[in-house]
Amino acid sequence: MSNILVTGGTGNIGMYAVAEFMRRGHDVVVLDRVSASPILESIAPMARIIKGDILDANQLFDIVQSNGIDHILHLAAFLGPESSTDPIKAMNVNCQGTANVFDAALRHGVKRVCWSSSIAAVGVMPDYDGRLVDETYRVGPTTPYGASKYFCELMTDTYLAKGLDIKCVRPAFAFGLGKLSGSWGANYNRIIYNAATGSASRFPAWSKNGLQIIYNKDQAKFCVDVTLSETGGSWLYNTPTEPPFSEDEFIALIKTVVPDAVITRDPAAPFGSAFPPNVDGGRALRELGFKPDYGVKAGIAEMVDYYRTHPDQDL
Repeated sequence: MSNILVTGGTGNIGMYAVAEFMRRGHDVVVLDRVSASPILESIAPMARIIKGDILDANQLFDIVQSNGIDHILHLAAFLGPESSTDPIKAMNVNCQGTANVFDAALRHGVKRVCWSSSIAAVGVMPDYDGRLVDETYRVGPTTPYGASKYFCELMTDTYLAKGLDIKCVRPAFAFGLGKLSGSWGANYNRIIYNAATGSASRFPAWSKNGLQIIYNKDQAKFCVDVTLSETGGSWLYNTPTEPPFSEDEFIALIKTVVPDAVITRDPAAPFGSAFPPNVDGGRALRELGFKPDYGVKAGIAEMVDYYRTHPDQDL
C-alpha cells in the first residue's frame, strides 16, 4: 500500500484517479485550491482534501514529509482556455508549480512522480496531415498552455538526471461526469447533458483531422496505471484512445444513446483554440498493457443515465 498525493484531485480526471487509487487499497491525500468537492466526497469519502496551492513550496514540502508520501500524481494546472488570456500565470502555475512538485519529491525521497502534460505541447505545424504521431514526433506548441507544458517536459529531463523517477502522460481530451463549463472537455459534457435533459446544443467545430476523446474515468485509470507502473521503460506516454472521430461521427454516437437529441453544427472552435494533432498511444499499450473500462459510447451512456436522474445537478 502506498501513500499518494494527488494535486488537482477535485478536477474532472483527478477525482476519479483518487477513487481508483483508493479502490486499489492506497491512502490518498488531495491538494487542491478548494477545500471540498461533493462529487469527490461521494466517490471517495475517505480521501483527505487539503486546501492549498502548488506555488506554495513550503506547504507542498510539508504535506509530502508529514504524510510519508511515496507516490505523487500531479494534475494541478492552469488550463488552456485561461492560459490564452493570462499566459504569464500559465507559465507561473504550470512551470514553477511543477518544479515545486519535483523539488518536494526529490527532497523527501518520493519513489515516483507522474504528471500530466498535454497534447497541446506537441502543437500542429502547417505541414501536419492528420496522421497519428508518436512520442518521438517533433514538438512545436502554438499556445501559451502548450508552451508551458512543453517546458515541463524539458524540465523532466533535468530532474530525471538528478535521480527522480518521473513518468509523464499526455492526456487526450477527457469528457465525463464533472464540470459543464470552463474547459475543452466540458464543451462535450454540456452537449451530452443537454441531450439527456432534452435541450438543444451547438457542436463546436474542432478539427478536420478528427477528435480524439476519452472518458474521464478511463483517463484517470491510465494516470493511475502509469503512476504505479514498474520502474524502467519510457518516461513519456501518449494516451491510448479509440480512433479519431469526425464531428459527424461523434454527434451520431451521441444520437445512438439519445436518438431525439437536437445537435447543430457550430463553425466556431471552442475558445478559439488551436487544433491538436492526433496521437499514437501504442507505446502505452505495449509497455503498460492499458485497457479502458468504458470506452466512448459506454461513457456517453453512463452520463445520460446520470443526468436523467440528476437533471438539476451542476457538477
